[in-house]
Amino acid sequence: MRLSKRSKALVAVMMLASLSACADYMNRRDSVSFGAGNAAEGNTAIHTINPFPPAASNTTIVVGG
Repeated sequence: MRLSKRSKALVAVMMLASLSACADYMNRRDSVSFGAGNAAEGNTAIHTINPFPPAASNTTIVVGG
């Protein structure tokens, strides 16, 4: 069975589309890096309303001497 020029072009386009989808998938894969693994702690810190105790804003420090 011989393929027409249109069928050959369609097959070529489909192959290129599948290869580009594979490359797109590989660019978004999970990997080990310095910033990986602390998403839960980061989200907790971002959503903390007031992370410092009230005494932290006191700039008047009593010293003896």
